[in-house]
Amino acid sequence: MRPHGGRHQSAGEPPVKRRTLFLFAGAAGSGLIAGRLSAEPLPREEEADVVVVGTGAAGLSAALATVSEGARRVVVLEKAPMAGGHTIISSGSLAAEKSPEGIVGLTNEILETGEGRADPQLARTLAEGSWGAVERLSALGITWITTPFRAVGAPSARSWNSGSPQSGYDYVQVMMAALRKTNAAVRFLTRAEGLLLSGDGRSVEGLYARTRAGDSVLIRTKAVVLATGGYTASKALRRRFAPELPPELETTASAGGELLDGADGDGILMAEMAGAKLVDMDALQMLPLAGGRLLDYVGGEVWLNDSGERFVSEGAGFREIERAISSQPSKAMWVISDARSPKGATLGLKLMDGTVREAQTLHEAARGMGVPYTALEETIARYNRSVRKHWDDDFGIPMRGLPVETPPFFYGREHFALHYSCGGIAITPRAEVLRPDGLVIAGLYAAGETTGGVHGAARVGGCGLTDAFVFGDIAGREAARRVRALTDRAKAS
Repeated sequence: MRPHGGRHQSAGEPPVKRRTLFLFAGAAGSGLIAGRLSAEPLPREEEADVVVVGTGAAGLSAALATVSEGARRVVVLEKAPMAGGHTIISSGSLAAEKSPEGIVGLTNEILETGEGRADPQLARTLAEGSWGAVERLSALGITWITTPFRAVGAPSARSWNSGSPQSGYDYVQVMMAALRKTNAAVRFLTRAEGLLLSGDGRSVEGLYARTRAGDSVLIRTKAVVLATGGYTASKALRRRFAPELPPELETTASAGGELLDGADGDGILMAEMAGAKLVDMDALQMLPLAGGRLLDYVGGEVWLNDSGERFVSEGAGFREIERAISSQPSKAMWVISDARSPKGATLGLKLMDGTVREAQTLHEAARGMGVPYTALEETIARYNRSVRKHWDDDFGIPMRGLPVETPPFFYGREHFALHYSCGGIAITPRAEVLRPDGLVIAGLYAAGETTGGVHGAARVGGCGLTDAFVFGDIAGREAARRVRALTDRAKAS
Protein backbone atom coordinates (compact mmCIF):
# COMPACT_ATOMS: atom_id res chain seq x y z
CA MET A 1 0.00 0.00 0.00
CA ARG A 2 1.33 3.40 -0.96
CA PRO A 3 0.84 6.34 1.39
CA HIS A 4 -1.22 9.24 -0.01
CA GLY A 5 -2.08 7.29 -3.15
CA GLY A 6 -3.38 4.07 -4.65
CA ARG A 7 -6.72 2.54 -3.76
CA HIS A 8 -8.22 3.01 -0.31
CA GLN A 9 -8.77 0.14 2.07
CA SER A 10 -12.47 -0.46 2.60
CA ALA A 11 -14.23 -1.88 5.63
CA GLY A 12 -13.93 -5.60 5.98
CA GLU A 13 -10.62 -5.84 4.14
CA PRO A 14 -7.71 -7.34 6.05
CA PRO A 15 -5.23 -4.78 7.36
CA VAL A 16 -2.41 -3.94 4.97
CA LYS A 17 1.07 -3.38 6.35
CA ARG A 18 2.03 0.14 5.35
CA ARG A 19 5.45 0.95 4.04
CA THR A 20 7.05 4.34 3.99
CA LEU A 21 7.71 6.00 0.65
CA PHE A 22 9.96 9.00 0.19
CA LEU A 23 10.00 10.73 -3.16
CA PHE A 24 12.24 13.42 -4.54
CA ALA A 25 10.46 15.87 -6.81
CA GLY A 26 12.49 18.02 -9.16
CA ALA A 27 16.08 17.64 -10.26
CA ALA A 28 17.07 21.05 -8.89
CA GLY A 29 15.43 20.60 -5.51
CA SER A 30 12.34 22.60 -6.47
CA GLY A 31 10.24 20.66 -3.98
CA LEU A 32 10.09 17.60 -1.81
CA ILE A 33 7.01 15.44 -1.33
CA ALA A 34 6.26 12.25 0.52
CA GLY A 35 4.06 9.87 -1.41
CA ARG A 36 2.46 10.20 -4.81
CA LEU A 37 -0.42 12.17 -6.23
CA SER A 38 -3.52 9.99 -6.07
CA ALA A 39 -4.37 10.86 -9.68
CA GLU A 40 -1.23 9.16 -10.93
CA PRO A 41 -1.66 5.48 -11.85
CA LEU A 42 0.14 2.89 -9.80
CA PRO A 43 3.54 2.01 -11.27
CA ARG A 44 4.34 -1.28 -12.85
CA GLU A 45 6.51 -3.47 -10.69
CA GLU A 46 9.59 -5.61 -11.21
CA GLU A 47 12.23 -7.20 -9.04
CA ALA A 48 16.03 -6.98 -8.83
CA ASP A 49 18.72 -8.21 -6.51
CA VAL A 50 20.52 -4.86 -6.44
CA VAL A 51 19.73 -1.46 -7.94
CA VAL A 52 22.65 0.91 -8.59
CA VAL A 53 21.87 4.57 -9.28
CA GLY A 54 24.51 6.37 -11.35
CA THR A 55 27.17 5.42 -13.89
CA GLY A 56 30.19 7.46 -12.86
CA ALA A 57 33.24 5.90 -11.24
CA ALA A 58 31.31 4.98 -8.08
CA GLY A 59 28.25 3.58 -9.83
CA LEU A 60 30.16 1.51 -12.37
CA SER A 61 32.48 0.20 -9.65
CA ALA A 62 29.45 -0.81 -7.59
CA ALA A 63 27.72 -2.48 -10.53
CA LEU A 64 30.79 -4.53 -11.45
CA ALA A 65 31.33 -5.48 -7.82
CA THR A 66 27.76 -6.72 -7.37
CA VAL A 67 28.12 -8.99 -10.38
CA SER A 68 31.49 -10.34 -9.29
CA GLU A 69 30.00 -11.01 -5.85
CA GLY A 70 27.28 -13.18 -7.38
CA ALA A 71 24.26 -10.88 -7.76
CA ARG A 72 22.21 -12.12 -10.71
CA ARG A 73 19.62 -9.42 -11.27
CA VAL A 74 21.41 -6.09 -11.25
CA VAL A 75 19.73 -2.94 -12.55
CA VAL A 76 21.76 0.22 -13.16
CA LEU A 77 19.87 3.49 -13.59
CA GLU A 78 21.29 6.58 -15.28
CA LYS A 79 19.25 9.77 -15.72
CA ALA A 80 21.52 11.04 -18.51
CA PRO A 81 21.58 9.65 -22.07
CA MET A 82 25.12 8.33 -21.62
CA ALA A 83 27.36 6.84 -18.94
CA GLY A 84 30.15 8.59 -17.13
CA GLY A 85 28.88 11.41 -14.91
CA HIS A 86 31.72 13.77 -13.97
CA THR A 87 34.24 10.95 -14.33
CA ILE A 88 34.09 10.88 -18.10
CA ILE A 89 35.13 14.55 -18.38
CA SER A 90 37.81 14.38 -15.69
CA SER A 91 41.54 14.32 -16.28
CA GLY A 92 41.59 11.09 -14.29
CA SER A 93 44.03 11.81 -11.46
CA LEU A 94 43.85 8.84 -9.10
CA ALA A 95 45.73 9.02 -5.79
CA ALA A 96 46.91 5.54 -4.78
CA GLU A 97 49.47 3.99 -2.48
CA LYS A 98 50.58 0.38 -2.06
CA SER A 99 53.15 0.35 0.73
CA PRO A 100 52.20 0.55 4.42
CA GLU A 101 54.16 3.80 4.70
CA GLY A 102 52.40 5.26 1.69
CA ILE A 103 48.99 4.28 3.03
CA VAL A 104 49.72 5.99 6.34
CA GLY A 105 51.00 9.06 4.50
CA LEU A 106 47.91 9.32 2.31
CA THR A 107 45.60 8.83 5.30
CA ASN A 108 47.34 11.60 7.21
CA GLU A 109 47.16 13.96 4.25
CA ILE A 110 43.40 13.38 3.97
CA LEU A 111 42.92 14.09 7.66
CA GLU A 112 45.12 17.19 7.65
CA THR A 113 43.56 18.61 4.49
CA GLY A 114 40.11 17.94 5.90
CA GLU A 115 40.91 20.25 8.84
CA GLY A 116 39.88 17.69 11.43
CA ARG A 117 36.45 17.02 9.93
CA ALA A 118 37.18 13.85 7.94
CA ASP A 119 36.20 10.53 9.53
CA PRO A 120 39.50 8.75 10.31
CA GLN A 121 38.03 5.33 9.55
CA LEU A 122 36.74 6.45 6.16
CA ALA A 123 40.06 8.14 5.33
CA ARG A 124 41.95 4.99 6.24
CA THR A 125 39.54 2.84 4.20
CA LEU A 126 40.12 5.05 1.16
CA ALA A 127 43.90 4.86 1.49
CA GLU A 128 43.95 1.11 2.13
CA GLY A 129 41.72 0.43 -0.86
CA SER A 130 43.42 2.85 -3.25
CA TRP A 131 45.85 0.42 -4.85
CA GLY A 132 43.08 -2.12 -5.28
CA ALA A 133 41.32 0.42 -7.50
CA VAL A 134 44.44 0.67 -9.67
CA GLU A 135 44.63 -3.12 -9.91
CA ARG A 136 40.96 -3.51 -10.86
CA LEU A 137 41.29 -0.96 -13.63
CA SER A 138 44.50 -2.65 -14.79
CA ALA A 139 42.60 -5.93 -15.07
CA LEU A 140 40.09 -4.17 -17.32
CA GLY A 141 42.84 -2.96 -19.65
CA ILE A 142 44.04 0.39 -18.28
CA THR A 143 47.78 0.97 -18.54
CA TRP A 144 49.37 3.50 -16.25
CA ILE A 145 52.12 6.08 -16.33
CA THR A 146 55.30 4.75 -14.73
CA THR A 147 55.84 7.51 -12.17
CA PRO A 148 53.24 9.13 -9.89
CA PHE A 149 52.72 12.88 -10.16
CA ARG A 150 51.56 15.60 -7.83
CA ALA A 151 48.00 16.55 -8.66
CA VAL A 152 46.86 20.12 -8.13
CA GLY A 153 45.67 20.43 -4.54
CA ALA A 154 47.78 17.49 -3.34
CA PRO A 155 50.65 17.72 -0.82
CA SER A 156 52.60 14.85 -2.42
CA ALA A 157 53.16 13.01 -5.69
CA ARG A 158 50.75 10.10 -5.26
CA SER A 159 48.54 10.35 -8.36
CA TRP A 160 48.35 8.12 -11.43
CA ASN A 161 46.52 8.20 -14.72
CA SER A 162 46.47 6.36 -18.03
CA GLY A 163 48.81 8.86 -19.69
CA SER A 164 45.95 10.37 -21.64
CA PRO A 165 44.66 13.91 -21.02
CA GLN A 166 41.22 12.24 -20.94
CA SER A 167 42.00 9.42 -18.52
CA GLY A 168 38.52 9.65 -16.98
CA TYR A 169 37.05 8.73 -20.36
CA ASP A 170 39.39 5.74 -20.50
CA TYR A 171 38.16 4.50 -17.13
CA VAL A 172 34.49 4.78 -18.08
CA GLN A 173 35.09 3.10 -21.41
CA VAL A 174 36.71 -0.04 -20.00
CA MET A 175 34.24 -0.31 -17.14
CA MET A 176 31.23 -0.01 -19.42
CA ALA A 177 32.75 -2.56 -21.78
CA ALA A 178 33.15 -4.97 -18.87
CA LEU A 179 29.62 -4.30 -17.60
CA ARG A 180 28.12 -4.99 -21.02
CA LYS A 181 29.55 -8.50 -20.84
CA THR A 182 27.51 -9.22 -17.70
CA ASN A 183 23.79 -9.72 -17.15
CA ALA A 184 23.43 -6.27 -15.57
CA ALA A 185 20.73 -4.10 -17.18
CA VAL A 186 21.79 -0.48 -17.74
CA ARG A 187 18.87 1.90 -18.32
CA PHE A 188 19.64 5.38 -19.60
CA LEU A 189 17.31 8.38 -19.34
CA THR A 190 15.80 6.75 -16.27
CA ARG A 191 15.69 8.83 -13.11
CA ALA A 192 15.49 7.38 -9.60
CA GLU A 193 12.73 9.20 -7.72
CA GLY A 194 12.34 7.64 -4.32
CA LEU A 195 12.99 4.83 -1.91
CA LEU A 196 10.46 2.35 -0.58
CA LEU A 197 11.19 1.49 3.04
CA SER A 198 9.90 -1.12 5.42
CA GLY A 199 7.07 -0.23 7.79
CA ASP A 200 9.51 0.68 10.54
CA GLY A 201 11.65 2.71 8.15
CA ARG A 202 14.77 0.75 8.96
CA SER A 203 15.40 -1.08 5.69
CA VAL A 204 15.04 -0.62 1.95
CA GLU A 205 12.40 -2.62 0.09
CA GLY A 206 12.41 -0.93 -3.29
CA LEU A 207 13.10 2.08 -5.46
CA TYR A 208 10.81 4.16 -7.65
CA ALA A 209 12.07 5.37 -11.01
CA ARG A 210 10.81 7.33 -13.99
CA THR A 211 11.55 5.84 -17.40
CA ARG A 212 12.47 7.70 -20.56
CA ALA A 213 8.85 7.29 -21.68
CA GLY A 214 7.65 9.00 -18.51
CA ASP A 215 6.29 5.85 -16.90
CA SER A 216 6.71 5.14 -13.21
CA VAL A 217 8.23 1.82 -12.18
CA LEU A 218 8.73 0.28 -8.76
CA ILE A 219 11.76 -1.98 -8.57
CA ARG A 220 11.45 -4.20 -5.53
CA THR A 221 14.87 -4.92 -4.13
CA LYS A 222 16.65 -5.50 -0.85
CA ALA A 223 19.70 -3.39 -1.76
CA VAL A 224 20.17 0.03 -3.36
CA VAL A 225 23.48 1.79 -4.06
CA LEU A 226 23.26 5.56 -4.45
CA ALA A 227 26.11 6.86 -6.61
CA THR A 228 24.48 9.94 -8.07
CA GLY A 229 27.31 12.43 -7.62
CA GLY A 230 27.36 15.66 -5.66
CA TYR A 231 25.28 18.82 -5.54
CA THR A 232 27.52 21.53 -7.00
CA ALA A 233 24.96 22.22 -9.75
CA SER A 234 22.00 22.57 -7.36
CA LYS A 235 21.38 26.22 -6.57
CA ALA A 236 18.69 25.18 -4.10
CA LEU A 237 21.07 23.04 -2.06
CA ARG A 238 23.78 25.67 -2.29
CA ARG A 239 21.36 28.27 -0.89
CA ARG A 240 20.46 25.87 1.89
CA PHE A 241 23.93 24.78 2.96
CA ALA A 242 26.33 27.43 1.62
CA PRO A 243 24.29 30.65 1.31
CA GLU A 244 27.44 32.76 1.20
CA LEU A 245 28.25 31.52 -2.32
CA PRO A 246 27.16 33.72 -5.23
CA PRO A 247 24.15 32.07 -6.91
CA GLU A 248 25.61 32.72 -10.35
CA LEU A 249 28.77 30.74 -9.58
CA GLU A 250 29.23 28.18 -12.35
CA THR A 251 30.65 24.67 -12.07
CA THR A 252 33.81 23.28 -13.62
CA ALA A 253 31.68 20.68 -15.41
CA SER A 254 29.78 23.45 -17.17
CA ALA A 255 32.15 26.34 -17.77
CA GLY A 256 30.13 29.36 -18.80
CA GLY A 257 26.96 27.58 -17.76
CA GLU A 258 26.41 26.32 -21.30
CA LEU A 259 26.49 22.58 -20.60
CA LEU A 260 24.19 20.33 -18.60
CA ASP A 261 25.67 19.43 -15.23
CA GLY A 262 23.82 16.56 -13.58
CA ALA A 263 25.30 17.07 -10.10
CA ASP A 264 21.95 18.18 -8.69
CA GLY A 265 22.08 16.29 -5.40
CA ASP A 266 19.09 14.06 -6.16
CA GLY A 267 20.54 10.98 -4.46
CA ILE A 268 21.45 13.01 -1.38
CA LEU A 269 17.89 14.33 -1.10
CA MET A 270 16.39 10.87 -1.57
CA ALA A 271 18.55 9.52 1.23
CA GLU A 272 17.75 12.47 3.49
CA MET A 273 14.03 11.92 3.05
CA ALA A 274 14.54 8.26 3.89
CA GLY A 275 16.03 9.31 7.21
CA ALA A 276 19.75 9.41 6.34
CA LYS A 277 22.20 11.67 8.13
CA LEU A 278 24.00 14.31 6.06
CA VAL A 279 27.46 15.56 6.98
CA ASP A 280 29.79 18.39 5.86
CA MET A 281 27.20 19.82 3.49
CA ASP A 282 28.77 23.27 3.75
CA ALA A 283 32.08 21.94 2.39
CA LEU A 284 32.02 22.88 -1.27
CA GLN A 285 35.33 22.93 -3.10
CA MET A 286 36.10 25.71 -5.55
CA LEU A 287 38.82 25.34 -8.13
CA PRO A 288 40.33 27.57 -10.83
CA LEU A 289 39.93 25.34 -13.86
CA ALA A 290 37.65 26.70 -16.56
CA GLY A 291 39.96 29.47 -17.76
CA GLY A 292 43.70 29.76 -18.39
CA ARG A 293 44.78 26.58 -16.59
CA LEU A 294 45.79 23.77 -18.91
CA LEU A 295 47.49 21.29 -16.56
CA ASP A 296 46.22 18.95 -13.86
CA TYR A 297 49.59 18.60 -12.17
CA VAL A 298 51.92 20.86 -10.23
CA GLY A 299 55.09 22.15 -11.84
CA GLY A 300 54.39 23.40 -15.35
CA GLU A 301 52.52 26.66 -15.07
CA VAL A 302 52.83 29.91 -13.12
CA TRP A 303 49.94 31.68 -11.39
CA LEU A 304 50.09 35.47 -11.42
CA ASN A 305 48.22 38.40 -9.93
CA ASP A 306 47.38 41.52 -11.91
CA SER A 307 50.84 42.90 -11.14
CA GLY A 308 52.55 39.98 -12.88
CA GLU A 309 53.75 38.41 -9.63
CA ARG A 310 53.18 35.04 -7.97
CA PHE A 311 50.85 35.30 -4.97
CA VAL A 312 50.35 31.63 -4.00
CA SER A 313 52.27 28.42 -4.50
CA GLU A 314 50.85 26.43 -7.39
CA GLY A 315 51.26 23.37 -5.17
CA ALA A 316 49.14 24.71 -2.30
CA GLY A 317 46.07 22.90 -1.04
CA PHE A 318 42.66 23.75 -2.45
CA ARG A 319 41.64 25.74 0.63
CA GLU A 320 44.80 27.86 0.56
CA ILE A 321 44.36 28.45 -3.17
CA GLU A 322 40.76 29.50 -2.57
CA ARG A 323 41.77 31.98 0.16
CA ALA A 324 44.62 33.40 -1.92
CA ILE A 325 42.52 34.03 -5.03
CA SER A 326 39.64 35.41 -2.96
CA SER A 327 42.05 37.95 -1.44
CA GLN A 328 42.89 39.39 -4.86
CA PRO A 329 40.95 42.55 -5.73
CA SER A 330 39.79 41.00 -9.00
CA LYS A 331 39.05 37.57 -7.45
CA ALA A 332 40.93 36.17 -10.44
CA MET A 333 44.44 35.41 -11.68
CA TRP A 334 46.51 34.92 -14.81
CA VAL A 335 48.07 31.57 -15.71
CA ILE A 336 51.02 31.12 -18.04
CA SER A 337 52.73 27.98 -19.32
CA ASP A 338 55.00 27.17 -22.24
CA ALA A 339 55.29 24.70 -25.12
CA ARG A 340 57.28 22.13 -23.16
CA SER A 341 54.74 21.09 -20.51
CA PRO A 342 52.25 18.35 -21.47
CA LYS A 343 48.79 19.89 -21.70
CA GLY A 344 45.31 18.64 -20.89
CA ALA A 345 42.58 17.91 -23.41
CA THR A 346 41.13 21.44 -23.35
CA LEU A 347 44.00 23.32 -25.03
CA GLY A 348 42.54 23.24 -28.54
CA LEU A 349 39.08 24.36 -27.46
CA LYS A 350 40.41 27.12 -25.22
CA LEU A 351 42.57 28.47 -28.02
CA MET A 352 39.61 28.41 -30.40
CA ASP A 353 37.28 30.34 -28.11
CA GLY A 354 39.94 32.76 -26.89
CA THR A 355 40.00 31.58 -23.27
CA VAL A 356 43.70 30.87 -23.77
CA ARG A 357 45.98 32.87 -26.04
CA GLU A 358 49.35 32.14 -27.56
CA ALA A 359 52.40 34.42 -27.44
CA GLN A 360 55.83 34.00 -29.00
CA THR A 361 57.56 36.07 -26.32
CA LEU A 362 57.04 37.02 -22.70
CA HIS A 363 56.78 40.63 -23.82
CA GLU A 364 53.83 39.72 -26.02
CA ALA A 365 52.25 37.73 -23.18
CA ALA A 366 52.67 40.64 -20.76
CA ARG A 367 50.99 42.97 -23.23
CA GLY A 368 48.11 40.50 -23.67
CA MET A 369 47.63 40.15 -19.91
CA GLY A 370 48.03 43.83 -19.24
CA VAL A 371 50.77 43.27 -16.63
CA PRO A 372 54.13 45.07 -16.43
CA TYR A 373 56.67 43.28 -18.62
CA THR A 374 59.54 43.84 -16.19
CA ALA A 375 57.56 42.26 -13.36
CA LEU A 376 56.59 39.26 -15.50
CA GLU A 377 60.14 38.78 -16.74
CA GLU A 378 61.51 38.87 -13.18
CA THR A 379 58.80 36.53 -11.89
CA ILE A 380 59.37 33.91 -14.57
CA ALA A 381 63.16 34.10 -14.20
CA ARG A 382 62.90 33.60 -10.45
CA TYR A 383 60.43 30.74 -10.92
CA ASN A 384 62.77 29.01 -13.38
CA ARG A 385 65.72 29.36 -10.99
CA SER A 386 63.60 27.83 -8.24
CA VAL A 387 62.64 24.89 -10.43
CA ARG A 388 66.26 24.16 -11.26
CA LYS A 389 67.42 24.15 -7.66
CA HIS A 390 64.24 22.44 -6.36
CA TRP A 391 63.56 25.22 -3.88
CA ASP A 392 60.82 27.83 -4.20
CA ASP A 393 62.44 31.18 -3.36
CA ASP A 394 59.07 32.92 -3.33
CA PHE A 395 57.47 30.72 -0.69
CA GLY A 396 60.41 28.99 1.00
CA ILE A 397 59.35 25.41 0.24
CA PRO A 398 60.71 22.53 -1.88
CA MET A 399 59.46 22.43 -5.46
CA ARG A 400 59.81 20.34 -8.60
CA GLY A 401 58.64 20.95 -12.10
CA LEU A 402 59.51 22.26 -15.52
CA PRO A 403 60.85 25.73 -16.29
CA VAL A 404 58.55 28.04 -18.24
CA GLU A 405 60.86 29.25 -20.99
CA THR A 406 60.13 27.50 -24.29
CA PRO A 407 57.92 29.48 -26.71
CA PRO A 408 55.17 29.64 -27.61
CA PHE A 409 53.73 30.66 -24.27
CA PHE A 410 50.08 30.07 -23.41
CA TYR A 411 48.23 32.41 -21.07
CA GLY A 412 44.69 33.05 -19.94
CA ARG A 413 42.51 34.55 -17.24
CA GLU A 414 41.42 32.14 -14.53
CA HIS A 415 38.69 32.35 -11.91
CA PHE A 416 36.87 30.09 -9.50
CA ALA A 417 34.17 27.60 -10.32
CA LEU A 418 32.53 25.00 -8.10
CA HIS A 419 34.30 21.72 -8.57
CA TYR A 420 33.40 19.22 -5.86
CA SER A 421 31.06 18.76 -2.92
CA CYS A 422 32.85 17.19 0.03
CA GLY A 423 29.62 16.75 1.98
CA GLY A 424 26.79 14.32 1.53
CA ILE A 425 25.31 11.14 2.96
CA ALA A 426 26.96 9.78 6.10
CA ILE A 427 28.28 6.24 5.63
CA THR A 428 30.21 3.54 7.48
CA PRO A 429 33.48 2.08 6.17
CA ARG A 430 31.25 -0.60 4.59
CA ALA A 431 29.42 2.14 2.63
CA GLU A 432 26.23 1.61 4.66
CA VAL A 433 24.04 4.69 4.95
CA LEU A 434 23.75 6.01 8.50
CA ARG A 435 20.83 7.59 10.30
CA PRO A 436 21.28 10.45 12.79
CA ASP A 437 20.96 7.95 15.66
CA GLY A 438 24.03 6.05 14.41
CA LEU A 439 22.10 3.04 13.10
CA VAL A 440 22.24 2.04 9.45
CA ILE A 441 19.36 1.95 6.99
CA ALA A 442 19.61 -1.72 6.08
CA GLY A 443 20.09 -2.31 2.39
CA LEU A 444 20.94 1.30 1.55
CA TYR A 445 24.50 2.06 0.45
CA ALA A 446 26.19 5.14 -0.98
CA ALA A 447 29.53 5.92 -2.60
CA GLY A 448 31.53 8.66 -4.25
CA GLU A 449 30.64 12.34 -4.25
CA THR A 450 27.15 11.46 -3.01
CA THR A 451 28.67 10.82 0.42
CA GLY A 452 30.24 12.98 3.09
CA GLY A 453 32.73 12.42 5.87
CA VAL A 454 35.46 10.93 3.70
CA HIS A 455 37.26 14.23 3.06
CA GLY A 456 36.02 16.67 5.68
CA ALA A 457 36.32 20.38 4.99
CA ALA A 458 38.42 19.96 1.84
CA ARG A 459 39.70 17.25 -0.47
CA VAL A 460 43.22 16.17 -1.39
CA GLY A 461 43.87 16.50 -5.12
CA GLY A 462 43.53 13.09 -6.79
CA CYS A 463 41.37 11.60 -4.02
CA GLY A 464 37.95 12.32 -5.54
CA LEU A 465 38.14 9.48 -8.04
CA THR A 466 39.90 7.25 -5.52
CA ASP A 467 36.98 7.76 -3.15
CA ALA A 468 34.52 6.79 -5.90
CA PHE A 469 36.39 3.69 -7.01
CA VAL A 470 37.08 2.40 -3.50
CA PHE A 471 33.70 2.97 -1.89
CA GLY A 472 31.82 2.08 -5.07
CA ASP A 473 33.46 -1.33 -5.00
CA ILE A 474 32.75 -1.73 -1.28
CA ALA A 475 29.10 -0.68 -1.69
CA GLY A 476 28.53 -3.10 -4.54
CA ARG A 477 30.05 -6.02 -2.69
CA GLU A 478 28.20 -5.28 0.54
CA ALA A 479 24.90 -4.93 -1.34
CA ALA A 480 25.36 -8.29 -3.07
CA ARG A 481 26.35 -9.98 0.20
CA ARG A 482 23.25 -8.66 1.91
CA VAL A 483 21.01 -10.06 -0.81
CA ARG A 484 22.79 -13.43 -0.65
CA ALA A 485 22.46 -13.57 3.14
CA LEU A 486 18.75 -12.76 2.99
CA THR A 487 18.23 -15.36 0.28
CA ASP A 488 20.07 -18.03 2.24
CA ARG A 489 18.09 -17.17 5.36
CA ALA A 490 14.80 -17.46 3.48
CA LYS A 491 15.79 -20.85 2.09
CA ALA A 492 16.76 -22.12 5.54
CA SER A 493 13.51 -21.02 7.15
